[in-house]
Amino acid sequence: MSTTDWFSPDYATARRRFLEGAERRGFTLSAEPVRARGPNDGELAVDVAYLGPESPRRVVALSSGVHGVEGFAGSAVQLRLLGEQLDGLSVPADTGLLLVHAINPFGFAWQRRVNEHNVDLNRNFVTHPEGHVANPDYDALFDAINPERLDPESDDAARARLLGFASEHGMPRLQSVLTSGQYVHPQGVQFGGQAAEDSNRALRAVAARETRGAVELAWLDVHTGLGPYGVAELITECPPDHPAYARGRDWYGESVQSTADGGSVSAALNGVMEIGLEESLPAGTELTAFAAEFGTFDPVRVFWAMRADNWLWSRGDADSDQGRSIRAELLEVFRPDDPAWQRDVLDRAATLVEQTLRGGRG
Repeated sequence: MSTTDWFSPDYATARRRFLEGAERRGFTLSAEPVRARGPNDGELAVDVAYLGPESPRRVVALSSGVHGVEGFAGSAVQLRLLGEQLDGLSVPADTGLLLVHAINPFGFAWQRRVNEHNVDLNRNFVTHPEGHVANPDYDALFDAINPERLDPESDDAARARLLGFASEHGMPRLQSVLTSGQYVHPQGVQFGGQAAEDSNRALRAVAARETRGAVELAWLDVHTGLGPYGVAELITECPPDHPAYARGRDWYGESVQSTADGGSVSAALNGVMEIGLEESLPAGTELTAFAAEFGTFDPVRVFWAMRADNWLWSRGDADSDQGRSIRAELLEVFRPDDPAWQRDVLDRAATLVEQTLRGGRG
């Protein structure tokens, strides 16, 4: 089957196909609605599908769309699993399979990375406000990161300023400044929020309820945007001496990288969803969680697309020619319109699911 059989054109189609596919396969369905609305006042929800024993020893979870527009790829992986991969998948009798569709349904529906409050949900899993981490370099560079105008002259000035910072302090520090998260500027990029968002609460509820007391939980969360084109890196915030990192290396090999030692394509992040999972599970649960990050384009291009999208929704006109161009670019950098890239994502993700299932057979 072609990649278009799995990559949906919009959130509403993806959701309908997910629910239909899961029901056809005998999954138990539930949903955690969010208050925001989609295009045409459409309902938005974090949808959940579970297949397996009521009291599993182990649960393998596959989630999509915590970064909205990245949900096109994650949903496609889930749809392919439901559509054809499940036929040849060896799921142990004591293992449950959990699919969590569109953790950020607003971003998926409106083709944004953030939610209705401009919050990056993968920076929102902190204690508010006590857990807010200061980012003074971001504050100092705010005008370059979040411009009042978006035109060639101001873009050139911003690039020069950001490159000057990188020349003085190093590119890794600039990446951290731009991506680790900030909690001061609600209209700025990488805003982690000032309270727990609906999707944050929904994911915690799903983790507590749908893992059904399993003593082991393996969780893959699909992302796109960082790293070599079409290549997957399994990212963890755990340091290399952590047992979860060791399990990941055993299951997936050298594609596992940690943000803690600088080996990952990602900088270390604040408020990631893994924190929400850990805090929602019974004490003693063995959690092995990774972000499966599929690379697209040069990171400068990806960040510039995020920056332009943030400007558009805070200061621009989404229905103008400029607005349509910005929206198309954001979609392209997180879901390339390239069948070869899409096929690589689907095939690699299918292998990751198989490796995760085998990893629990001690």
